[in-house]
Amino acid sequence: MLKWLLLTGVVIFVFSLAAYYGLVSRVMDTDRSYISFGITVLYILTTLHCMVQSWFVSRQLNIAGKVAQEFSQSDGSITIDGDTVKLTNGAKLMDGVVTEHIHDLVQKGCSGAKQLDQTLLLQAFSDKLSGRQEIGFLISDLMLRLGLLGTVIGFIFMLGPLASIQTIDVSSMRSVLSTMSGGMAIALYTTLVGLIGGILLRLQYFFVERSVEDLVAMTTEITEVFVVPVLENTAASGSNHAT
Repeated sequence: MLKWLLLTGVVIFVFSLAAYYGLVSRVMDTDRSYISFGITVLYILTTLHCMVQSWFVSRQLNIAGKVAQEFSQSDGSITIDGDTVKLTNGAKLMDGVVTEHIHDLVQKGCSGAKQLDQTLLLQAFSDKLSGRQEIGFLISDLMLRLGLLGTVIGFIFMLGPLASIQTIDVSSMRSVLSTMSGGMAIALYTTLVGLIGGILLRLQYFFVERSVEDLVAMTTEITEVFVVPVLENTAASGSNHAT
C-alpha cells in the first residue's frame, strides 16, 4: 500500500504542475478526437480500482501476520465451527482470505490422509487473488492501443485537407498547413497520453501483484509450519488408534 501511495502522490504532484502551467488544457483543447480525455478518465477510474485492491491486499497481509502470531501462541489442534477456525487456546482466527484457506485445508485434512498436499488449494488461492488484478493489466494495454488509435486518427486529420486543395496559393497552403499541424498534434498527444497512462497503470498493478505474492508466500509459510504438521499428526494418531 505504501508503494502505491508514493507513486500516486508523485503522479498527482506532476499532474498538478502540468495543469498549473497549462499543459493539460493544451492537450485537451488540441485533441479534437477526445481520446486523450477518455484515456484520462479511464486512468482515474482504474486507479480507484487499484486503490481498493491495494487496500484489500494490505489488510489481508496484516490479518495474516496476526494469524501467524495466534498460531505461535498455540500448541494444540485446530477445529472449525461453520466458517470459524478456532485454536485449542480458545483463540478465534480473524476473518480473511488466509483463514478461509486454513478452513479449506482443515476440511481436506479431515479425510485422514497421512500426507497432506495443499498444492491445488494454494494454486486456487493464488489464482483467486491474482484474478483481481487482471482487469488493471487489461486496461493498461487498452490505453496503449487507444494511444495508437489516436495516432491513426491524427494522421487522418493531417492528410485529409490535401485532397481538397484546388489551387496552390499562399492562403490555401496556410490553411492546409494549419489543419495538418492540428492533426499532427492529435497524433502525438494521444500517443503520449496513452503511453504515460498505460505505463503508470501497469506500474501500480505491478506493486499490487508483488503484495499478492507476499500474501501467498506468507500463507504458505503459516500453513506448512503450523497447520499441515498438526493435521498430519492428528491423522497418524487416528490411524494408530484404529489399528
